[in-house]
Amino acid sequence: MPIRNLATYGEYIALGTHIAASMIIPVVIGIYVDKKWNLSPWGVIIGALLGFGSMISIVVKLAAKTGKSQYKDRNKQSGNGKI
Repeated sequence: MPIRNLATYGEYIALGTHIAASMIIPVVIGIYVDKKWNLSPWGVIIGALLGFGSMISIVVKLAAKTGKSQYKDRNKQSGNGKI
């Protein structure tokens, strides 16, 4: 495995970990709230919704970043430097 690909793999691992943590942490907090205040299942439901919203925001930001970089690359290739 070439060394130059390690940075790319690291970015993908970090992204996957970030997405997984954004979903898991609110659910775990919801489970804790359910057990502490006997609110079952509302803590888990709210935690899952917050986690899902967080996950969607990460994916939307990533898509916007990717789209912007592809737009810049396309303009550089065509000779148009404007964004």
